[in-house]
Amino acid sequence: MTELPASTYTFSSVPPELLGSESTRQDNAFEAFYTVEMTRVSAFLMNLGASPYEAADAAHEAFLKLLPDKWWSLEHPGAYLRKVAYRNYLRQTDRKVSPMDPVPDRPGGTCPIEQIIVTDEQQRMIDLLATLPPAEREAMAWNLDGFSHEETAEILGKNPASVRKAYSRARTRLINALKLKQEAETDE
Repeated sequence: MTELPASTYTFSSVPPELLGSESTRQDNAFEAFYTVEMTRVSAFLMNLGASPYEAADAAHEAFLKLLPDKWWSLEHPGAYLRKVAYRNYLRQTDRKVSPMDPVPDRPGGTCPIEQIIVTDEQQRMIDLLATLPPAEREAMAWNLDGFSHEETAEILGKNPASVRKAYSRARTRLINALKLKQEAETDE
């Protein structure tokens, strides 16, 4: 399946061979959407500070709100999904949820956590993102997930200039942090 930026994923983006007969079309399209987006949304939430468990749980809960019958009516289901998943994650952190049970299998029989492979470099980036103020981290996470400043502003109900400024500040902070780290490694 072709990888599509989340901001451009719509029903018409689903390859015809995954749609099947008319009677199973909606279910197959939703399953294809789930397969493509679950890992991406989980990674997006990890960029915003979620643990893999929290990210998978919040993303799955967001999918439950979409359900196969609702997502068809949305112009940008990927953006809606991320917004709902992020709110779910924030509610989790407000409740101080401490998971004790393993994450159950999801549709398709695979746990999304097992599909998220974080390289050492990606983990360093996640750690650096954690040092950013919330608005900057949010702007950077949406950008890393393929959304433009204008799309992010529209989704979050913010002014595009504010999102651009937060992204610019985040980028500057990250560049400076990387320079400091490189200098420290050079001095060793």
